[in-house]
Formats: sequence, structure tokens, C-alpha cells
Amino acid sequence: MTGDRPGGGRPFRWSWILALSGGVAVAFGSMFYALSVMLTDEAAGAEFSTTVLSLAYGGMVLVGGGLAFVIGRHADRLGVRPLAATGFVFGAAGLVAFGRATQPWHVVAASWLLMGPAGGLTYYELAFVAVDQWFDAAHRARALAVLTLVGGLAGPLFLPGTERLVAAIGWRDATLVMAALLLAAGVVDLAVLPPGIPGREERPPAPDTGPLWRDRRFVLFTLAMALSFGAFQAVFFHRIAVFEEAGFAVATVTVWAAASSLLSFPGRYAGPYLAERFGGIGIYAAAALLSAGAVAVMLGSGTWRMPAHFVAFGLTFGAMLPIRAAVMARWYTGTGYGRVMGTQWSVAAVAGALFPALAGVLRDRAGGYTPALTLMVVLFAAAATIAVVAGRAARRAAPPGPD
Repeated sequence: MTGDRPGGGRPFRWSWILALSGGVAVAFGSMFYALSVMLTDEAAGAEFSTTVLSLAYGGMVLVGGGLAFVIGRHADRLGVRPLAATGFVFGAAGLVAFGRATQPWHVVAASWLLMGPAGGLTYYELAFVAVDQWFDAAHRARALAVLTLVGGLAGPLFLPGTERLVAAIGWRDATLVMAALLLAAGVVDLAVLPPGIPGREERPPAPDTGPLWRDRRFVLFTLAMALSFGAFQAVFFHRIAVFEEAGFAVATVTVWAAASSLLSFPGRYAGPYLAERFGGIGIYAAAALLSAGAVAVMLGSGTWRMPAHFVAFGLTFGAMLPIRAAVMARWYTGTGYGRVMGTQWSVAAVAGALFPALAGVLRDRAGGYTPALTLMVVLFAAAATIAVVAGRAARRAAPPGPD
């Protein structure tokens, strides 16, 4: 299928972006949203401690992100399809192993050695590289919008779906269902996604940035993104358990979490277009500040705080990942884009692994989530501030125009 060609260039291929987006949704649903349900006392949380499950998840994020640099370099040479297919196989194997775990080290091994690499190969990071490879500047905002919109279905579908599946057949057998879905997504990607890199000869060369650690805009924006990503990971992984601990039924919380994902759709769709039109840095910083407020609401008391958190968080978090991709494509598009994005994501993975694990440790030591949530508010606020500074550095380093 092809679309129109505003501004000329290559056609917009709906089949590619929809297959890619569907795979991302299944990967996130099975290895991200589903695992947040597994943390509860109705699932794996009844057999393993919060610290063990948090360390397992944090390590999974660290491994996946740590491999992002290598994955990005291979994507620059091979394209996305073989890497994504490999990721779905690893993810399915990891879920099967997780569901059969009887000892804490089993959980850690399944998460770190199998689901960790799978996440790096099937989540948004590799998909953003695909968008830069497959679509020219005239179509990139549309592709990012479709990608994050379809990917956003993971929350509304998998949060309540996993809770009901666990209630019906138990958490161990539920992981087998998730594994089967991952394998099915891998088959679709192999059948639909293009081999190699379409239009490779048309791509601009990698930008001459010199060592990335000397590029001030890259360093600052990477730091801001790492802080916000780490805080997001901690909040997403623990928020169902936070409200369960406060006395809310898990089934009710998962419904609100699914609704929050639906509320993220306007930001997912509009974010890339706003970044293209006005520049993404200011929007990124505003979303980070609003996210800080959404987490601060969790520290309140009363039944109002649960819907207030999920509504506020839903309206903000959806825009941040596509805006990041739009900003980076504006600064670094070209044959080395995968390397640059992979380098950034490897740094962010450290925070993405540390903060969920740290939140779990703080919760177990304090006997509650107040210290962990307070830390997340501070991290989001710091990310917003640093992003603004990165935007100023970008304006000094580039010709006039939106950052």
C-alpha cells in the first residue's frame, strides 16, 4: 500500500508502519505492561519479593538498553527486519522461562538474559531507526504518529487483559499466552517488513558531529532523556502496586491504567507534528514538568488521587518518546542515525534499570512508596530543566529554526 507524496520523495507505505507498530504494541504489552501486573500479590508478587522483581525488571531494561549501541550499528548496516524477528524469539523464550521460575535467580536470568535483549530488539528504539530509514522528511512525522498511536494500544489491551488472564488461568500460564503472541508478531514482521534498507542510496551521510561526548546538545539532551526515562520506568512498573498498597482493587487500577494509555493518544499523535512545526525541546520539557505533577498527586490521600494521577499522566507521557525521536532526527538524520540513537539509549538504559530497582528497594526499606515517589518528582523536574538547557545549546550549534 502506498500513500500520497507530499513534497515528493518515497511513498508512505502503510503496510510497513502498521506491521512495525503492531509488533511494538505486542512487545510492550507482553514484556512491559503485563509484567507490571505480575508485580502484584495476585500474580508473581505473591511468590517473589518486590525487590527481586524490581531488580529483574531493572536488569532487563539495562541489558536491552546497553545493547542499543550494538543494535543501532547493525540496523545501520542490515536494516530492521532480521533484528526485530530475533527479538520476538528471545522475548517468547524469556516469558516461558519467567513463567516456570521457582527461585529468585530464575526470574533474574529470564529477565536479564532473554527479555532484556528482546526489549532492545522490539521496543520503540529500533522502530525509530526504521522510521528514519524508511520514510523521508515529508512523511516522518506521520510515521512517528502512527507508530506511537498503534504502540499505545498496548496499555489499554494488555493491562486489563493480563489481569483477567491471570485471574482465569494463573500468572504462570498467562506468560505462555504472552509468549505465543510474541511469536505471532515475529511471523508478521518477517512477512511484511522490507528486507535491508529501502532507498539506502538516497540517505544522507552520517552527520559530522565528532565524538558525541563533545557535542553539548547531545550530552545534555541525553541526560534529560535518561532522567525522565528512568522515572517513567519506575512509575510504570510500580504504580499498580502503589495503588494496591493504598487499598485499591487491582482490577480497578488496571482499568484506570488502561484509560491512561488511551488518554495518551492525543499526545502520541500531535507530538511529532508539534515538534516538526515548533521544535520539540520546549514541548518535551513541559511534558516532563506535567509528569512530575502527575506523580506528586500519588503522594496525596483519598480516592481522588488514583483517577487524578492516571488522567494527568496519560495526557503527558505519550508525547515524550516520539518528540525525542523527532528532535534527534532533526539533529542527526543520516546513515549513522542508528549509532547515535543507540548510544543515547544505552546511556538512558542505566537510569531505566536503576530507578525501578531503586524504587523497589526504597519501598521495601521504608515500608511504603513515599520516598520513591518523591524521588521521581525530583527527577522529572530536573529532566525538564536540563532539556531547556540542551535546546539553548542546540540553537548555538545549528542554523536558526525550531530545535
